[in-house]
Amino acid sequence: MIRDLNWFQEGPLPADTIYGSYDPKLVVLSYIIAVLASYVALDFAGRLRAEKNSRDKIYWLLGGAFAMGAGIWSMHFIGMLSFIMPMAMGYDVFWTVFSLLLAIAVSFFALFILRSDNHSVSNLIAGGIVIGLGIASMHYAGMEGMRVHVQIHYIITTFFLSILIAILASEAALWLALESNRGSSRKQFYTKMLSALVMGIAICGMHYTGMAAAVFTPLAAHGPHIETVNQDLLAFFVAGITGLIISLALMVSTYYKQMLKVVQNEREFVDAILNNLDDGIIACNTSGIITVYNKALKKNYQHSSQVAGLKLSDYLHFESLDNQRINDNQSPLIRALRGEKIHGMELLIQFNNGERRNVIVDGQAIKSTDDSTMGAVIAIHDITDLKETEKMKREFVSVVSHELRTPLTSIRGALGLLLGGAVGSFSEKAQRLLDIANKNCERLLLLINDILDMEKIQAGKMDFKITKINLSNLIMDSIQAIKMYGEKYNVSVRFEKSLPDIVVQVDPDRLMQVIANLLSNAIKFSPSGSEVTISMKLQGNQVRVIITDCGSGIPPEFQPRIFQQFSQADSSSTRGKGGTGLGLSISKAIIDKMGGHINFTSQPGVGSQFYFDLNTSAETQEQTTPQIINPNRDRFLICEDDPDQSKFLGLLMESAGFAVDIVDSVAEAKKCLNTTKYKAILLDLILPDQDGISFIRELRNSEKTRELPVIVLSVIAETGHSIINGDAILVIDWLDKPINFDKLLLSIGKIKEKNKDRVPLILHVEDDIDMQKVVRTVLETEANLTSVSTLHEAKEVLEKQQFDLIILDLLLPDGSGTQLLPVLAEKKFPVIVYSNTELDQEYSKYVVDALVKAKTTNDDLLNKIRHLFNEQEGGHYA
Repeated sequence: MIRDLNWFQEGPLPADTIYGSYDPKLVVLSYIIAVLASYVALDFAGRLRAEKNSRDKIYWLLGGAFAMGAGIWSMHFIGMLSFIMPMAMGYDVFWTVFSLLLAIAVSFFALFILRSDNHSVSNLIAGGIVIGLGIASMHYAGMEGMRVHVQIHYIITTFFLSILIAILASEAALWLALESNRGSSRKQFYTKMLSALVMGIAICGMHYTGMAAAVFTPLAAHGPHIETVNQDLLAFFVAGITGLIISLALMVSTYYKQMLKVVQNEREFVDAILNNLDDGIIACNTSGIITVYNKALKKNYQHSSQVAGLKLSDYLHFESLDNQRINDNQSPLIRALRGEKIHGMELLIQFNNGERRNVIVDGQAIKSTDDSTMGAVIAIHDITDLKETEKMKREFVSVVSHELRTPLTSIRGALGLLLGGAVGSFSEKAQRLLDIANKNCERLLLLINDILDMEKIQAGKMDFKITKINLSNLIMDSIQAIKMYGEKYNVSVRFEKSLPDIVVQVDPDRLMQVIANLLSNAIKFSPSGSEVTISMKLQGNQVRVIITDCGSGIPPEFQPRIFQQFSQADSSSTRGKGGTGLGLSISKAIIDKMGGHINFTSQPGVGSQFYFDLNTSAETQEQTTPQIINPNRDRFLICEDDPDQSKFLGLLMESAGFAVDIVDSVAEAKKCLNTTKYKAILLDLILPDQDGISFIRELRNSEKTRELPVIVLSVIAETGHSIINGDAILVIDWLDKPINFDKLLLSIGKIKEKNKDRVPLILHVEDDIDMQKVVRTVLETEANLTSVSTLHEAKEVLEKQQFDLIILDLLLPDGSGTQLLPVLAEKKFPVIVYSNTELDQEYSKYVVDALVKAKTTNDDLLNKIRHLFNEQEGGHYA
């Protein structure tokens, strides 16, 4: 077919061959156009690969194909115009336009190949061949469009060499286009410039090789004369139009690139902010598809897969703290998408890679300027390490407190025995030193107990036993408990009872702890000789308890942090008032847990008022009288010189089922004791003929009354307790006037009639040898004590012997004392837990009582045991 077209020159060149020459300026112009077209091709290829939007890719593809095709065609057309022959030349419109369309089509195909970076070598080679053939076709179609009075034939070897050059140039162009958009912006610019220069040489080389293949010969008959435009003018006109097109294309590309750069910089800035956050950030669109997430999710959760484009449920799942999976529709991100604000939600995250983390989640919807929802965002704060640290801290505090409280409890027990006269009396100087040691031991134990209480509150493990109580009675009990502390500072406490009995639902022990703490603070910071008042005020369905002092007030700069842990107005090493700075923090936590509110007012130089509000109970408290265990009309002797007081006590005792004799002097009491056997004596210390303390000593020295229980009723009960020391071992209780009815009856409940035939057998399970010695000393006159140090030893002893009581420590070297409780329950042995660890509620059913060592005195332990054996005689532990 090609031979039929008569394209090729066969044999030697004809004699009438027409030779032409090149205009150098047009040749240079054609090269410049080729370089510009190459640069546009490289730049648009980069824009295509950078563009993510499919629609914008089409615009860049079409615009780039037109600009690049026009540039390549212009180079070829100017190259043809640069060839000067000795006759006029014209150009057929069809072939000229067809060659332009071929150039645009070839450029479109080239950019289509370069729209992404992922290409195999075979694809690039095939693409280069197609593009090279297309460019060659464009060139020779343009040559066909020349209307001249000559025939054109082509030398075969040179013809195919031009096609090979076109293919090689196309391969080079594809490779350079892929390489020129890598690296920094400066590197890309230099790479594109160098690549455009090389591609320009290759394109021009192909064109002028194709021109060299052409053999021009005159036609047999000359055609009509043709009017032509000056070739230089036509060349520069075409170059100008092409330059304008290329310039516009480059301007659009450059502007778009700068705009993208600005957007990219802003995006990188936002990404840098997000990626430098320790919290994980996840945002989604309105369909719930993740659009934004930061590196914290990868860094903290070691998840490397692509997250953007997934739904949240494809990446992670939320679980409640009890490990229950949360439905995907109820996940924080979806809830935020529905418009809900998420704040401080503590959850577990379960990732698809199996990792589980403790987190706190905050989130909300993303709103546009017109308040429409664009999506949602959540922040995930990882608290797994914090949880582990808190766990380690709790374990550390528990271990340290146990290791501290065990020796301190032994020290306090030994000091209590010494101060109680167990080994006789001491010199005044020795007594003073023992008092100092005992007070500081108590202070240290108080600090440890406060720290443990705060730890329990923070961990949510402080148990509250809510019950209905008479608030006035609890306040009076708190005042009694703090009375000696007030005497130490010479500050009195007065209860202004202006309201009838008010019933509240609280934990009595915890509320008493709060009141005692507030009263002790008020006493400590009030001047000597002043008075602290406590009052109540109704406010709707709440009652406010107010403690007012006469101190110097709280400094304004300290007031905002007064309820913080370890906060003190004077935190210097030389501060005048003691304390740990934990009392108010614990008090606030307790009041909050019971549904109340605590606050204060203070005026410098005037004093402070601390108050707390509690909800009142709508029900009236039932007035109950503590039951006396098996009284059997036991007779009591009341020795009281105040007629009204003695009459009141008599009526009180008789209403409780006891028989009473009343005397108003020691002499009369002695007469009654000589003729009547009494269960116990209720004794005032201030009597007309003899003081009660010396009378108690006489009772202890008499064979007949040595074992007679004594309950002291006096305004100087605490002072008497201190004076009588060791002689008070059989004083059942010390009650201050005015007499508290409940306390009196509970004290009577402690009285027992000793079994003369057998002393109680007690097993003490305790690994601390010093504590064994202290307990043995306390109980040496009360019971026959057997001590063991391990669970194994305890089980062996229990198999061989019966006991009346078990005193059990929970922390033992070979296990927990709780392991013994079911066994002891089967044997129906009474158990008192005496440990540094408070007993869990699930085990409390097995025990009679649970005493915390650091909060229990020698007398407390002794009284519990006495009371227990009194109950046993009444048949309660048969």
